[in-house]
This record gives sequence, C-alpha cells and structure tokens, in this order.
Amino acid sequence: MRKTCLSICLATLLSGCAATTSIKTSSNILPPSKMQVDLDVSGRVSTLKHIDIQYVGKNIPRTYSDGKITNSRGYDWWVSKHFALKSDLPEEKVRLYLELLEMSYPHYVELFGMEPSNIENQRIAVVYGSSRARVREAMLDDGFLRGVHTHAGGETMFYNRAGYSFPSHRQHHQRYIVIHETMHAFHMALNGHSTWAPNWITEGMADAIASHTFDPQKKQLNVMVFDRAPMNYLTSGLAQYHQGGQPSFEQINDNPSLKRGLNFFIVHFLLSDPTRYHYFKRYLKELMRANPDSQETLPTANKLLKATFPDWSALENEFTQFVKTAQSSFYIVQGPWEQSGPGYFLRSDKSETLHRLDIIADNDSLQTTLDFPAPSPHPLIMPVSKNSLAALIHFEPEQVGRGEIGIGLLTELSKDSKQKRLGLLKEADFSQDRMLTLLIKNGNKLVLDGVGYDEPSQHISLTPEAIEDIQKYQQLALNLTKLDDQLVVTLNTKSQSQKVTFNLPKNTQDMVNLQQIAILGKAMNHTLTPYVFGHTTSVATLSESIANPWLYRDAQLAMRAFNTCEEFTHDIPQCQAQLKSAFDKLTDQNKHDELSTQLRQYLTLWRSQINQPTAQTLSGIELQVRFDNDQPFIKAINPSDSVAELILTGGDKDIVYSLLPGKSRFDLTDNTATYSYKLIWQDIHQSGLLDVESQRFDGVYLNASLRQKQLKIALTGPYSGATSGELAVQFLPFEQPIKSTNMWQESVEISPYEQKVWQPAIQVLPNLKGGILEVTATLEVDGEPVKLQQRIKL
Repeated sequence: MRKTCLSICLATLLSGCAATTSIKTSSNILPPSKMQVDLDVSGRVSTLKHIDIQYVGKNIPRTYSDGKITNSRGYDWWVSKHFALKSDLPEEKVRLYLELLEMSYPHYVELFGMEPSNIENQRIAVVYGSSRARVREAMLDDGFLRGVHTHAGGETMFYNRAGYSFPSHRQHHQRYIVIHETMHAFHMALNGHSTWAPNWITEGMADAIASHTFDPQKKQLNVMVFDRAPMNYLTSGLAQYHQGGQPSFEQINDNPSLKRGLNFFIVHFLLSDPTRYHYFKRYLKELMRANPDSQETLPTANKLLKATFPDWSALENEFTQFVKTAQSSFYIVQGPWEQSGPGYFLRSDKSETLHRLDIIADNDSLQTTLDFPAPSPHPLIMPVSKNSLAALIHFEPEQVGRGEIGIGLLTELSKDSKQKRLGLLKEADFSQDRMLTLLIKNGNKLVLDGVGYDEPSQHISLTPEAIEDIQKYQQLALNLTKLDDQLVVTLNTKSQSQKVTFNLPKNTQDMVNLQQIAILGKAMNHTLTPYVFGHTTSVATLSESIANPWLYRDAQLAMRAFNTCEEFTHDIPQCQAQLKSAFDKLTDQNKHDELSTQLRQYLTLWRSQINQPTAQTLSGIELQVRFDNDQPFIKAINPSDSVAELILTGGDKDIVYSLLPGKSRFDLTDNTATYSYKLIWQDIHQSGLLDVESQRFDGVYLNASLRQKQLKIALTGPYSGATSGELAVQFLPFEQPIKSTNMWQESVEISPYEQKVWQPAIQVLPNLKGGILEVTATLEVDGEPVKLQQRIKL
C-alpha cells in the first residue's frame, strides 16, 4: 500500500506571555494548545520571550512515536508546546534543550515549507541522555537491539521517529546535536519517514540548520549560519570539494556517502538566491508527494531534480561559482574554542599551548560572511572603524590571576596557511605565519610581542585601580587604533581608563590590518568578544514573526505566483523571466511592498491567460487527509485572502465546508474510504478525489489477538527499506514448569507499506490455560535490529 502526502506551507506564529514559566506536575499532561511559546522570529534568528515547560515524570506524552517509545531507568519526561523530551539530565539542561528546540521549530517549518500534520495534538519525541551508555540503555528499552552507533553523536531512528542524543565534551556540539537530530524527527513527522529524500537533503538540511550561534544572555538562536568558527562546515566543505576533484552538483547527489561539508554547500547554495530558493521549495514538496522508498529514492529524486530546475547546465555553473568564490572568515589554528553569542572561550585550560582562532573579516569571499548577530554596543567599547578594533574580555572570577588572553594582529600568512584555509592542502605549518600579539597576562599586565619577528617584547602593568575593577566586575575592554607607526591601546574597566601607546616594529607598520586578527588564549576560560568593523550583521526588529531569510511577509503570495508559473508555463511562457526579475526585489526590504503589488498583478493577468486554471494552484489551497489516532480529518490551508468553499461527497450525502484564510480542520465522521470533492475559489471550480485509507498507514507495528482459540498475528511493514526477521509464539505457564516453550516460529519478509496476517495452526492452543501466550517479532527494520513483543493472558 502506497502512502501519498500533500504538504503544509503555513508556519504558525508562536505567541504567549513576556515571562518564563516552569509548570511542575506529574499527572496531567497539558495538550499543546494549552502551552505557550512566544518568540521574536526575524529571518533565521529566534529570540525567546516566553516558554511553558511542564515536568510530567514517568507519564509518557503523546508523540509521533506513540506505542514505540517507553520509560527508562533514571529518565523523566518534560514537554513544551511542540516537543516531548525524555532525559536523565538536570533540569537546567532539559530547559535549555527544549528552549533551543522551540526556537528552532519555526525554522524547521520554513526550511521544509511545511509542518507535521496533527501537531496540534502530538509532539515530536526527543531523547537526550547524560552519556553514550545511558542513551544506549534508553534505546534498548525502546526495543532496539543495537543501541547508538559507536561514533555517532546522536541518531534518529526510522522505526519510532525519535531522535536520540547524548552530550559530547563540546558545549557547541551539545546544542548542535539536539537541533540536528530533532530536525530528522521533524522530517519524519511530516509523512512518517525521511527516506523519501536523498542523503544530501536529509543530512545537508540537518547540518545546515544546526549550524548555529546561541547567545544565552539574550536567549537568542541564529540557525543556518554559513560562516562561523566552531564546527566550520564551510571550511570542511571547501576541503571536500577540492580534495574530491571538484564534484558537480549531480555527482554529489549521486554519492550516497556522507560528505557533510558538500551537502551543507548545496543547501546554502539553493537557498541563497530568491529564484533557486523557490525552485528548491517546490522540489521538496513534489518529492514528498512522490514519496519514493528504498532503492527508488535516489533515481526518483534525480529525475525530479532535473525536471524541477529548468536549466540544469546553468545551475551547475552557478554551483561551481558559489563554491569557488566562498571563503570562511574563521579558521581555528589551535585549540578547543567554543562560541557563546559573538564571544569565544577555551573549553579546556590544561594546555600550555597558545591557542589561536583567526578572523579575517575582509577576505575575498563573494558569499555571505560573518552572518550571525554582531556584538551589542557596550559602554567600555569605543566605536570601531577600518583602522580600529576592540575586544571585550569577560573574566572567570576564579581565574583572574592566571592565564593569557588577547588579540593577534595577523601581518603575514604563509602560502601553505592560505591554501589550507581554502581547502587546497590537507596539512599546513601555521608556525610560519607572522603576527603581533597583544595579551593580557595574569589579569594584571599587557604585553605586545612579535611572532616571527626578532623584536623585543613591550610590557606594561595595569593600574592598581584597573586591576581592582577587573576583580570586582570581571570586565576589561581593549580598544585598539593604528596611527602610522604606533598602536594606541585604550584599556577600559568599569571606572578606569588607561591609555598605552606601543611603537610598532618597522617591518610590520604597513602590514597591520585590523580586519585580520587572531583570538589568542591559554590556561584560562575567559571569554573574549571581538568588535570587528567588518562584522555588521544585525537582527531586524519586526512587528510580526517572519522566518524566511528576506523577511518578506508575503512569502506565501510569492510561492503561489511561483507555482502558478511553473504549473502553467505553456500558457504563460513569459512568467519565468517576469518572476526572476521580480524576485530580485526580495533582497531589498524597501521594495517588498512594490513586489507584493507586482505579484498580485501578475496573478490577475496570468489567470486570464491560463486555458484551464485550477483553484488550488492559483489560491495555494492545500487539502490533506490525516489521522488523529483512528479519526480521519482534513487539514486545509488557505494562504489566499479569499474564502473558499469545499464540498465533500462521501456515500450518499454532501458536506459543505467554508475554508477561511489560514488553517482549518474538519473531522470526517463516517467510514468512507474515498471522497470526491469540489473546491470553489472565487469563480474557479475544481474537482478531485481525496483518498482516506491510503493515509492510515503508520509504519511497523505488531498486533496479536486471540479469538475463539484462534491466534491472529498482524504485522505492518516499514515506510522504506526491506524488512525481514522471525515471528515466534511461546507459551509460559504460571505454575507447572515446562521444558520447551516454543510453539511456532516462521521467517518473515515484509515490504514497505505492506500488511501481512498469520493464523498459526497450533493444535494444542485450545487446551492451554493458566499462562501467557507470548508473540515476538525480531526484525531488521531499515537496517536496525528491533524486537516487538505482545503478551496474551490465557
């Protein structure tokens, strides 16, 4: 049985109060409709204003993993509006991960252009354990026989649509992995599984959205970051591209092996241009409608990809240029650097090595750079220009008297160093780079030194008043200005200002560029936030939440116009050129109103030119048959400004619904398998069929029943991939032990969307009583060993 899915393109606006609430209860689980999340969403940035989080203990919430996820020793459940988290971590961590996921949710919706059906009543299940061993234990509790992979940071399982994560030693990765794995679970919740998409989509989109920065003070998450320091997929992507022979888009798509950097590049490439962006959104929906499984996924995806993008040769050329003109502003030369908002700190202070993180803000990249929020103005920081630079140091109070932290002024990068950053070399000797280092040592002195130069160091002590301020307030600002042969440093603390003038070595004076720096540190965990003139990214203040990267409030109007053009190109051949020109206005917010007017005019004009217009294409209305447990319903999305009418015919009666702009839900109360419908939007009439039964499938389940001494075993197949294993029936008496419990067993193979029924001929079954009849299915489900079991009391 084949399941086909229509998709959702309307993102919900998350609203609530202006505070944070933690609701503690262990009995009644609040439904999603009773919980609030209030976010300011501005493009790819979410700022949390309020979130409800409820502790529910051992009560298992209703999720898309219903019946396939259980409790585990030491784990408890917590819920927010869209997510249910099972964890043995402290409440502080649980809250952080639920906050991150709720901040990510509108971006999941934006990335796919749809959201899971029945999200009003079901949540997405997430498991986050305190260690690899504890996550493995939770997976075994859920019926898996293997547990988490040895080298994985987390996994999302096809069988139960739940994401499993465990913390690494890296704080950035702890956040990254839950955003990444839960995006897979979101992907599966859209239509039950994720294998309708090839690897570059499933992993590329998850890595792209989990590439983030997070400011814990502002409660601000920026996803889809292209250019940042930790877990730098831009740098790794360049290395994979050049060392892999500069593969084409098509070659990357055809390669099933995981190349995170290349997949990351493809996703950002497709979303970086307004026209490509709309083609990619259309491609995703068409691919999910096709719903290929197993060996058919890649050929189906390839065929559809070529059919969706009208000029494949041009697309390949654009991709080549996109990669070749990209360059990271960041490169971690040495160290376990972590990022907190726009600041950087060392995760470990054990090493005596001077760790180094380079930032080159004026590199030759033609792509987006430093695309996360720049640091906020601070009273200790002076305004920066091309000839100035500033850094704010937040000291760990217990470590003020030790370690080194500061700035390096890069004066000369070796040839190998430059090529390594571009992915052209596997190894490089960075010790050949030259720089001037300006370091605060032991919280009380400032030292200027030359790396690669035969010049004496220059030392100066901080004033006693400044040192006292640092110990009291844990803050120090370095404000640097280059004046010909001098470097002027103004040291600001809470109440003190100290000005120091260093003479620059003669052979460095013309080579100092305050847009090319390194963050340096050793033997401490202080945080340094650089204020670089080239870092100008800011978060726009909007009157409404808008998740698309151009902050365009009429994104659904643009998608309606785009789909109309693609659907009826034969009637309106000029539309592609018209839209490409119109979409150029997306990148300029000042032209958005003009764009909306133009798109409405196009839709009116095109409608008169289309031979047989359809209501769904022109209106953008989507009709989806879904199930809430066994209750079928229609989820209707009307992104237009006009009310539409839906007439359903099932059996011998007609049912009329009014589709208001926005989302509507209509329960189907009879057992009709297929409905015919008429959709009336403005003066356009459209007819079609809605298949109810084909949507009922819900993946692998075992269902055993005993009626009139006849055992019936029903097993459903997966969404994708071959499934095989063994069914077995055993009898276990309550009182008198028996030597052999095996009564029946049989090897099984079951295909995607298939349902099989067995009625074992067990002659002694009518005479059995006083025990348990145990039915076990041990299966390889999409490559994962799983055990399903059901017990019947006799």
